[in-house]
Amino acid sequence: MANSQNLTENINNFIPTGFRLVLEKIPNVTYFCQAASLPGLSMGQATLVNPFRDVPVAGDKAQFNELRIRFIIDEELRNWTEIYDWIVGLTYPESSDQYAELKKTGDGYGSLSGLYSDANLFILSSHKNVQYNVTFTNVFPTTLTDIDMDSSLGDIDAVTADVSFLYTTYNINRVIGEH
Repeated sequence: MANSQNLTENINNFIPTGFRLVLEKIPNVTYFCQAASLPGLSMGQATLVNPFRDVPVAGDKAQFNELRIRFIIDEELRNWTEIYDWIVGLTYPESSDQYAELKKTGDGYGSLSGLYSDANLFILSSHKNVQYNVTFTNVFPTTLTDIDMDSSLGDIDAVTADVSFLYTTYNINRVIGEH
């Protein structure tokens, strides 16, 4: 039987439209962000072998899923090119100067300055107050989707792009109230 002291008193549903994502390195994406995911995680396992049955036991490493966001592309493509330039700088497909230029965009502290960014996903309550701050460390983009153009469209909807990020870790901190 469940302990009634551990049951929630707040019966409001989680509202998936209540969020704000802030990525220090790409401010134009922050403003136009339409969707973001709070990444899940998984854990490996080990097997304890015995003569009767192999028994799974908890592993020792967490694997974090990607941070995925969707944003409206602005008319000047500034937000899309912020991410494009970041990926090009990390992979320097034409010359190592591209990598050096990306490093110059940092604050100069540490060997990874300019290559990575920190990010915050603020999760809002039903009253639009920041309830949780999810802090991602050493974020970098891995995938940026195409920009689809089509002259046969009748109605013009906002054009969006998706981007996936990897990161070192993330922490979830409650900002208001107690559980």
